[in-house]
Amino acid sequence: MNLNEQSDILTFLNGKLEGISKFHSVIVPKLCGGDKVIDLLFYRPLSYVDRSKSLSDAQVGEFTTFMAKVYEHQRPTFKGRPYKIIVEGENQYIFIAFFNYSIKYLYKSFPVGANIIISGKLEKFAKHWQITHPDYVSLNTSQFDEIACIEPIYPLCRGITNKSLRNIISSNLKGLPDLPEWIDGTLIKQKKWLSWRESIIKLHRPSSLTEAEVCRKRLAYDELFAYQLALKLARKNHVKKRGREFAISNKYREQVLNGLSFQLTNDQIRAIDEISERQKSKYRMVSLLQGDVGSGKTVVALFAMLSVVENNMQAALMAPTTILAEQHYNWIEEALSCTDIKVALLTGKTTHKERKIIMNELTSGILNIVIGTHALFQANVTFKNLGLAVIDEQQRFGVMQRNCLVGKGENTDILFVTATPIPRTLQQAMYSDVECSILKEKPKSRLPIKTVTMNIKRIPDIIEKLKSAISRGEKVYWICPYIEGGEEFNIATAEMRFRELQKTFFDKVSIIHGKLTQDQKDQVMFSFKRKEFSLLVATTVIEVGIDVPDATIMIIENAEQFGLSQLHQLRGRVGRGNKPSFCVLLYDNLSKSSSSKLKTMCESQDGFYIAEKDMMLRGSGDILGIKQSGCMEFKFADLYKDRELLNLAYNNAKSVIAESESFELLLDIFEYRSRLHFSKFQ
Repeated sequence: MNLNEQSDILTFLNGKLEGISKFHSVIVPKLCGGDKVIDLLFYRPLSYVDRSKSLSDAQVGEFTTFMAKVYEHQRPTFKGRPYKIIVEGENQYIFIAFFNYSIKYLYKSFPVGANIIISGKLEKFAKHWQITHPDYVSLNTSQFDEIACIEPIYPLCRGITNKSLRNIISSNLKGLPDLPEWIDGTLIKQKKWLSWRESIIKLHRPSSLTEAEVCRKRLAYDELFAYQLALKLARKNHVKKRGREFAISNKYREQVLNGLSFQLTNDQIRAIDEISERQKSKYRMVSLLQGDVGSGKTVVALFAMLSVVENNMQAALMAPTTILAEQHYNWIEEALSCTDIKVALLTGKTTHKERKIIMNELTSGILNIVIGTHALFQANVTFKNLGLAVIDEQQRFGVMQRNCLVGKGENTDILFVTATPIPRTLQQAMYSDVECSILKEKPKSRLPIKTVTMNIKRIPDIIEKLKSAISRGEKVYWICPYIEGGEEFNIATAEMRFRELQKTFFDKVSIIHGKLTQDQKDQVMFSFKRKEFSLLVATTVIEVGIDVPDATIMIIENAEQFGLSQLHQLRGRVGRGNKPSFCVLLYDNLSKSSSSKLKTMCESQDGFYIAEKDMMLRGSGDILGIKQSGCMEFKFADLYKDRELLNLAYNNAKSVIAESESFELLLDIFEYRSRLHFSKFQ
């Protein structure tokens, strides 16, 4: 395909929406995540309703569409009874029932003797066929084929109906160009896939439920293949041979080990050895360290930094918040106090005078390890020889932010660290060929956290128990409900709970939420850690990794509204000292799935097992918080349902890269397909 053809396709897909009213021009972009044609066409139906069945084919509980003649209107004889209209269709009588409807409207919609189209869910009541509040009623009989179809059902918001959105999508499907095929012909034939263009059209206008799923899978493969290919292209471009020798003498290892107040777990020892081997490789290291809550990831990262310092290079550890950076700095400085290694802390709070000293020592090479926040990747921060960048809670940083730090060295090794246990399937999708070390085992000193469920009506009993705990010097987190309406609603519920608890605990309670600045949040957390108050009311903004050893109780209000992985992360904020700790999951109304979720929390403290369960319950959509900056959001693929497709895309992308003789040619061929599928990721 030539550049003009590529340009024409991208111009169409990035064009403004057609056939949209002024009113809907505000709603639709918010719903679809953008105001371009591609945003609308990539807005996948949530489900489908099969309205194609006739009366004779439909069973009770199924949808049917049929032509009928209006026979009679029957007004209710008692209050609370439905208004019924008897119609005749396919040689049988059907009752159409309405509750609290305008009689004038019903006579207008159902004129006696008229032929009409009716579509709705078939029921049986007192041996008679019945449809209550049909979805479609039309006196225009020429609309039959339009109504008797497989109807896509979209996620909606106030101000737009499913029918309106369908019409807008139909308008924008006109003139949709096709893309040159990039999937192997044998695979297309084997999977019985349609072209990209036909798949988009049939996704929104399928002739059967089977066809809709086949089209989704074809588009999901496109998406996964583009993403896997992009990761491999990036890796091929960035993972290069080093221009240096790297030997590990373990010069500092024994010194530091002897100074630790605990023994390393088997998982920690294995992870340290794995990362050391990767550091010795002739190729640049790009590695991921993932560990469950409290598994000791910082210790492993420290030993990776020691190996770099032994080789006369510098290491940097970047954390997402000041308080987390300070926590890392305090622990690492103490752990290295028995060595001659020089460590510094660089954050937004660092004074001008201190910053100048740190900058000079980094440039000259006097400073071996620097720990900080976003301040590390500012343009005026210069290293003499940056050998390793450790990026903690890496999903909290955007791609560009990470690259800014890594770019401060030549072929700098990268160690990503995350406390979010990632299911194997998701790990492959998010990180492709990045080598991974996993910490599941927790230090023996860590006591298990007793987790219980309680009805929210028992809050008065819980408050009485908290009085005793606080009087013993223990600290408590009280997490307020997650509400779909957004952070504003979550803050409102937190503030309400804060005011209620103030009546009992007075100045011993404080609050933290998303409207506070980062400095304000840090100040609240510092005060909590310094024992200036004992009870912290919070939304889910309390930071991952904050270590408050005296915090022994976690109350999570309306726990049924949270995801399993999020509940596990919140629970991990307690149990960091030597006292028994508790997590109380308060619930209101429990569905079957919510009950199963809370049961899992009570039975297991294995974050990897919990992450798999979470993926089964919710799909892969937000298990990693992948809407955060720098992470991928898939439109068609579900990483739990589409494991086979993911493996296929992974292997095929690997083959394409291996067989290609020209890196530049690959970039040219796949650039616009990749831009199409993950432009927001870039």
